[in-house]
Amino acid sequence: MTVRSYGQHCSLARSLDLLGERWTLLVLRELMLGPARYGELLDALPGAGTNLLSTRLKSLEAAEVIRRSAGGYELAARGEALRPVMEELGVWGFELMPEAPGDDVVQPRWAALLMRAMMLRGDGPAVEGVFAFEPADDPFWVRSAGGRVDARRGAAPVPPDATIRCDLPTFFAVALGAVTPRDAIAAGDLEVEGERRAAERLLKVFRLPATPFHPKPRGS
Repeated sequence: MTVRSYGQHCSLARSLDLLGERWTLLVLRELMLGPARYGELLDALPGAGTNLLSTRLKSLEAAEVIRRSAGGYELAARGEALRPVMEELGVWGFELMPEAPGDDVVQPRWAALLMRAMMLRGDGPAVEGVFAFEPADDPFWVRSAGGRVDARRGAAPVPPDATIRCDLPTFFAVALGAVTPRDAIAAGDLEVEGERRAAERLLKVFRLPATPFHPKPRGS
């Protein structure tokens, strides 16, 4: 395998030697949501193809950014150290997003990583608990406790304090602040099973950044 390099004695250049190849950061994005098997990664990143995905995984494993686990692949300590960098890059890139996705693939779990970053910025009331999200066919769960917030794909590992169900348009309307959680519930577009008040408090702070397309609502 040929290793391409910028050939510069600079830590940023060295970081890009490893992380700057196409699909590499998106592999890490998927593993930020929890361990994943090769087939799950290929399903999430079909454009990468089998050969390129295998190459990226081998490079990241050799650099001790990821490691093998019972669940397939997971972030190693060096990979976890990239989490705040990845999240800030996601916040920065959100302003580059078009108003509508067009033909792009949309998965709520990708938004969950960005929403976690925004929640950690402390923009709103504190809320603790385990919350399961079931938007369309892309479930994920969130645990908030002691100032720490985790977002992971799939079903919650413990009985959640609340389960939040909705379709994709409602999920993003609430996440962007275009509709309040209470109004979405009243309209029957969003269903909460369990602790409704805790879910409403979570949805006020677990949200996407404001943009020129979707400004922050007044009073939020």
